[in-house]
Amino acid sequence: MTSRTSAPLLWLALPLVLFAAGCQKDAAEEAEAASATEVTAETPVEPAADPGIDARTVEPPPPPAPVPGTDAAIIEDHSTPIAAAPTFDTKAFDGRYAADNTTLDINADGTYALSIDGNATDGTWTLQKGGKKVTLDPNSKGETDRQLDIESNDSVKIVGGATLTRQADTK
Repeated sequence: MTSRTSAPLLWLALPLVLFAAGCQKDAAEEAEAASATEVTAETPVEPAADPGIDARTVEPPPPPAPVPGTDAAIIEDHSTPIAAAPTFDTKAFDGRYAADNTTLDINADGTYALSIDGNATDGTWTLQKGGKKVTLDPNSKGETDRQLDIESNDSVKIVGGATLTRQADTK
């Protein structure tokens, strides 16, 4: 072979040789990286032993059990009409309150009957925190809740409505 023909062949062979050398280097790096991860995976890292610290694992306490039937963040006890003010005397609050064309019968068991201008509703009542407000929750879904302010032992006011006074026992 003459130098004229060998020079172009060398120029063609050079990129092939460099490419092959580069591939071999990548394969060597991959093999080295794989062996490093194998060593890491096989050898567990043990924490440094401190003679003053107990080596047992401490688990946090389990979360409190959810209250059945609720997913509320704040749970209010509506099981009794006076859960918000346990010292409230439901028997003393029991009775009929009236004014003009409005009558309200409050029962100690947490039920009520309300009649305004001949329109009657019934449902349950609940004392609010502080013992000065009552929520009337009607049984009918078409009716809205009403609020009462307890003004005295013998007087309640329907918020946005009439003031009702205790009537003589009619029960």
